[in-house]
Amino acid sequence: MAATVKEVFEEIVPVASTAHGKVTIVGVGQVGMACAYSILQQNIANEICLVDVIADKLKGEMMDLQHGLAFTRHCVVKADTDYSITAGSKICVITAGARQREGETRLSLVQRNVEIFKGIVPQLVKYSPDTIIMVVSNPGKDA
Repeated sequence: MAATVKEVFEEIVPVASTAHGKVTIVGVGQVGMACAYSILQQNIANEICLVDVIADKLKGEMMDLQHGLAFTRHCVVKADTDYSITAGSKICVITAGARQREGETRLSLVQRNVEIFKGIVPQLVKYSPDTIIMVVSNPGKDA
């Protein structure tokens, strides 16, 4: 039994012992917050910056993360609607995007998301020119 448990629960990637750098998450919906919680749990960053256009939701999600910090390793969580907070980010995760409408083609959704990204990407690059940008959006495979 112990051997089976060890095989089933074997770590694929060990948890980092030391957090490195700053990670920005644009979009604090379900996907964005799942990313934020995972980053906290895996000790990936020593600072997480949240950016969204809905200020009230952004503040609430930031407070939720801050209240849970007592149970994680040291990390600073900041949030703002202004992209200047993202300055110096090593990684920027974009989870913001439009929801697919009923009957909408995936190509149409991609086009709407491109318009959203046109307002996000230049701001991220302005404040963090050497950042790695990761896009987590739908459609993710083929349009």
